[in-house]
Amino acid sequence: MSRTSRNRFLTAAVATFALVTSAGAGRQPAGRSTTLVSDAARPLPLTAIRLTGGPLKRAQELDAKYLLDLEPDRMLAFYRQRAGLVPKAQPYGGWDGDGRNLTGHIAGHYLSAVSLMWAATGDPRFKARADYIVSELKIVQDKHGDGYLSALARGREAFAELAGGTIRSAAFDLNGLWSPWYTLHKTFAGLRDAYRYADNRTALDVEIKFAGWAGRILSGLDSAQLQQMLNTEFGGMNEVLADLYADTGDRRWLTLSHKFDHRAVVDPLARGEDRLAGLHGNTQVPKLLGSAVRYAYTGDRDDRSAAAFFWDRVVGHHTFATGGHGKDEYFREPDRLSHIIDGRTAETCNVYNMLKLTRRLFALEPDVRYAEFHERALFNHILGSMDPADGTTCYMVPVGRAVRREYQDLSRSFTCCVGSGMESHALHGLGIYYESGDRLWVNLYAPSIAKWDAAGVELDMETTFPEGESAAVKLTLRAPKAFTLALRRPSWAAGGFTVTVNGSAAMNLPQPGSYVELTRTWKTGDVVRLTLPKALRLDLLPDSPRQAAIMWGPLVLAGDLGPEPPRGAGEPRPITGTELIAAERPISEWLKPVAGKPGTFRTEGVGRDRLAAGASRNEVELVPFYRLHRRTYAAYWDLFTPPEYEKRTAERAAERERIRKLEQATVAFVAPGEGQAERDANQQGEDSSIVRVDGRPGRRAGKWFSYDVAVDPGQPLMLVATYNSDTRRTRTFEILVDGERVGEQTIPENSESRFFDVEYRLPAALVRGKQKVTVRFQSLSGSEVAPVFSLRMIRSPL
Repeated sequence: MSRTSRNRFLTAAVATFALVTSAGAGRQPAGRSTTLVSDAARPLPLTAIRLTGGPLKRAQELDAKYLLDLEPDRMLAFYRQRAGLVPKAQPYGGWDGDGRNLTGHIAGHYLSAVSLMWAATGDPRFKARADYIVSELKIVQDKHGDGYLSALARGREAFAELAGGTIRSAAFDLNGLWSPWYTLHKTFAGLRDAYRYADNRTALDVEIKFAGWAGRILSGLDSAQLQQMLNTEFGGMNEVLADLYADTGDRRWLTLSHKFDHRAVVDPLARGEDRLAGLHGNTQVPKLLGSAVRYAYTGDRDDRSAAAFFWDRVVGHHTFATGGHGKDEYFREPDRLSHIIDGRTAETCNVYNMLKLTRRLFALEPDVRYAEFHERALFNHILGSMDPADGTTCYMVPVGRAVRREYQDLSRSFTCCVGSGMESHALHGLGIYYESGDRLWVNLYAPSIAKWDAAGVELDMETTFPEGESAAVKLTLRAPKAFTLALRRPSWAAGGFTVTVNGSAAMNLPQPGSYVELTRTWKTGDVVRLTLPKALRLDLLPDSPRQAAIMWGPLVLAGDLGPEPPRGAGEPRPITGTELIAAERPISEWLKPVAGKPGTFRTEGVGRDRLAAGASRNEVELVPFYRLHRRTYAAYWDLFTPPEYEKRTAERAAERERIRKLEQATVAFVAPGEGQAERDANQQGEDSSIVRVDGRPGRRAGKWFSYDVAVDPGQPLMLVATYNSDTRRTRTFEILVDGERVGEQTIPENSESRFFDVEYRLPAALVRGKQKVTVRFQSLSGSEVAPVFSLRMIRSPL
């Protein structure tokens, strides 16, 4: 942005600030007298901050355009239909469609998003959208007549069963509905945000009636029944009900929030026990966000302890370099990340909610580690979840050695991450600045202007961060004022870090990972300048000194491995890409900046092609993770010393020879999960579906599946099945050939992902005189059939 353009922007922004403030946007909750624990640091509200440039501003603008392109009447269609009203437009589909879906969740996400975007931009179109949706939801609620407000098919019937004590709960199913409280939570949250950020009093009235209905549904359930219900994902119901208490002062809603305390998860965390392995990630984060929010209203130390311990464990022991966590949406064992980096890792909803928890915890305890995680997750995963070319957002933002992002169809899919993405990119201004009395914290460096109204201070931050290495903060004050400006010195900002005030260097700077505290009487025209040098370094996995992400300051560098494979082809397999013969060498020796391409680096002399038969050189270019889109990429790398690489090369040669002999002996081959191959093999089954593990398709079953496989009756034969060791629960099943059992297989619970073959010898009588047999995989003892990834009939060696 040119200086002339910037000056015009600042003038317009000041006028917008006045407009938004006069409209009451971003109001504090009405029931602040209910707060027992005051924030130690209060974030400057969205209404007080305007982004002025950089990638955060770009993401905000793309999100704003998307929100205005959507049609509220379409996302409200099923709400009206369930109330017996005629829809005003054709409904959206995907996860917001009819049937067993999260129908209605998008309207809730959208109501939150436009309310937040109104506060973040002052654009009246967003307030108009919020007001319209609230008015329509009121019409729907009034038609129901009892406070109920939902777009779910069979919603009334399922909740009536629940109220009567009939509870059929699984991880994502409650009385036949897909996570119904999760979906209703989005409506509650939208109403809360419309009240708090868009100054819509009707939204609060509708929310109160909605909570009254929810209270009546749960009023007859005892503690055991409630805990059974809570086995099904319920979003942040505890959070929105605690917030409703804060907004009204009515203790009914605080009491109701406790009915969503999931003891099996929260109690161990409050005791300092990490039992997260095997739990669904984004089911848990909102529960602990609710605990952190409620702590301020009650002072309950268990709420605080559980939320803080959860954050510590997730960030310190389950999180990748990008700020994301989990594989296939689930937590795995703490500090054992090396075997889960490939495949579907790092769901975006999780990171969105972790950042909400992070901002809340910093407000309670302004510790720099919260700001450090905020920076890492925001500038890597969250920015990396949106294609800056067109605003397309991602479900998964993987971190593996040859992966691609899971871009969503924003007009059709309407997955959870599409919904949270609507909100996420409206929140980029929140958490840059915090204040408390005579102190102002600067936690993030992003082009922005901010008003600290309580102190009569305006700040104008200019920076080219995250890729630039300097920032300047100019102050404007109503009158000279003494206060402390606390500027974060990032943990990555070591040698060369400087701070000047009006050209004079600040002395006795603190260590990296702390705050530079400048206490003085400030006046209009004061300028603080920072130099933020970014060095290259390796971020090693906790359980593997030979696997690492490459960092440039706070930014993960991703290696460009070439074009994405066609849609539907899955991730590249086997794992392609580059390995680095760089272990135990300084990174500056083998990773160099590319001239004329800022923020771009290239390996020198250490890259080797993972799939090449010999030591084929394969250097790779790296750029900031958030910038690399629509490409196959690597965020983690395997590192070797030369002897280690020679050993690995020999192992791969031996494996290639094993596969060559296996293929030479193959009579017939079936590729489970591949459409035409399965049709050719007459695939049949019950409760069976296709899965993907590390990009490789396979087939699993709750009951059974089968294939017709050719045989050579004149030869001794063996059946060879390929499985994967990664399973969240033990699976036991049997293998039948033409109805005769030839084997039983147990795949024990394990989080290590490793493909392996198992051989089953076939009796000669079983194939005598036959051209083909039916191979059936069938569950045992209420278990499941583990995924099968390939199936071969081979000639058995004598």
